[in-house]
Amino acid sequence: MRMRSRILLLAAATFAFVGARNLAEMAGRYRFGINETASLPNWAFIIDRGDRRPQRGQLVQFIAPDNPYYPHGSPFVKHVWGLPGDQVERRGREYYIGGRDVGFAKPFSQTGRATSLGPVGVIPPGHYYVGTASKDSLDSRYGEIGWIGADRIIGVAEPVL
Repeated sequence: MRMRSRILLLAAATFAFVGARNLAEMAGRYRFGINETASLPNWAFIIDRGDRRPQRGQLVQFIAPDNPYYPHGSPFVKHVWGLPGDQVERRGREYYIGGRDVGFAKPFSQTGRATSLGPVGVIPPGHYYVGTASKDSLDSRYGEIGWIGADRIIGVAEPVL
């Protein structure tokens, strides 16, 4: 084999190896997520598992706490509305973060089951208040979800569809 052919073969092998390695790294970092309810306008998301420290307003995918509505280990996608150190207040069934209205907690679920009220006070370190604008969203307004610990966050979500 001539020198030029050897160099081209070595370059092609190197590019193939680097490309496969980068593809494997991307597959390990990113995943595809689906929102199965009407709580958000989008239903498909790319989840960045390397980004687990969300900012206010970002979407996150997390594993929901065990609750009577969804199977154990169900992934949810919600907006981060409250960060550690934020003050959460409730007036009646209306929730506020830093004085900003973030939603009403319904007394009953869509199936007629009584709901419990979510936590109030200062969001502790390593926890987040999550929610959506949907009146039917199961989120931090309810005790069944509450504040989400950072250990439950899979990653930041970007809508794609």
